[in-house]
Amino acid sequence: MQLRVSSPGHELRDGEVDRIQRDLDKIDRRLKQFDDVYAEVRINGGNGAATQRHVTLEIEYGRHHLVATADGELGQAVRRARDEIMRQINDRSRGGHSEYSKGR
Repeated sequence: MQLRVSSPGHELRDGEVDRIQRDLDKIDRRLKQFDDVYAEVRINGGNGAATQRHVTLEIEYGRHHLVATADGELGQAVRRARDEIMRQINDRSRGGHSEYSKGR
């Protein structure tokens, strides 16, 4: 997975970027059958010592483009956005939850 992380107005430490990448490894494993998977994480807010961030996670794979957002502490917000993306991926997959609940 190719990952791009941007945080205008707040410089991220190397450890934070590494942690974001580790948090997104779950998506990478789920989409391993796709050659080109692109992830972009945009982090807004948090001027100074504030811990509240707004995280936008975009994933592109195959012909799919998924977006999820979350607010809160950086790590928690990234994981919440990741979980939402995983839900969307599972709903789109054959036999995903949405198809099952619709009786297909």
